[in-house]
Amino acid sequence: MNRLDEALDIVVRAARLGEYDSNVIGMAAEVIAEVEFCMTKAPRGSRDFDGTWFIDGHQQKVQVKAWSEARVRKYKQFTYFRLRETALPDVLLCILIYGSKPGYEIIYNGPPSAIGYVDKNGRDRVIRFAHMKSPEDVAAVLRRFGVEKTTRQSRPRVVRVESGGRKLCAICGDSFPIEEFHYGNRLNNSYCKKCRKAHSDAYVRGGSAATKAFRDGMRRKWKG
Repeated sequence: MNRLDEALDIVVRAARLGEYDSNVIGMAAEVIAEVEFCMTKAPRGSRDFDGTWFIDGHQQKVQVKAWSEARVRKYKQFTYFRLRETALPDVLLCILIYGSKPGYEIIYNGPPSAIGYVDKNGRDRVIRFAHMKSPEDVAAVLRRFGVEKTTRQSRPRVVRVESGGRKLCAICGDSFPIEEFHYGNRLNNSYCKKCRKAHSDAYVRGGSAATKAFRDGMRRKWKG
């Protein structure tokens, strides 16, 4: 049995014991990254990345995240994790590892800045299963596990989008192309890139009081 097969077999055996498999899931994910993607493991104690690999001659920092089959069954498309916004790696590799049989699938392999959203605390990027796959792909994965997507009832969100694919920033009031809000094709982030960074910097300096003062000051300039 090779190293990868042995790691996946350990996950299956651990899953039989119950919901105690989070450590072995992480171990298996890093083995997958090393064996299948030639990732070099980061030194012990490294923060915000698990290893590096080379793409077109350029070294990239990689953070590996993994979910167990049991976790995805429970939380479905809302399964999520958080990354520090100020320390995003070059590449996020998210892996779904099966517990009912030896196996896995890659959920996402790309830049973390292209998916998810920045939490209102300004420090964390929240990334859900539904941010990394199309609705059809998410539903297909869940069906394989014998579960259906959860439908949440919520109030419709009003998104200020102009014609021509532009949007108004809720802080500075200026109009920008949708791409300026840089969450893929999601329209639910309210701040442009510049204001988002300034908002995060304000939080670092003075917490929620500083971010409120920043927002209010900017809005007075165009709301009066």
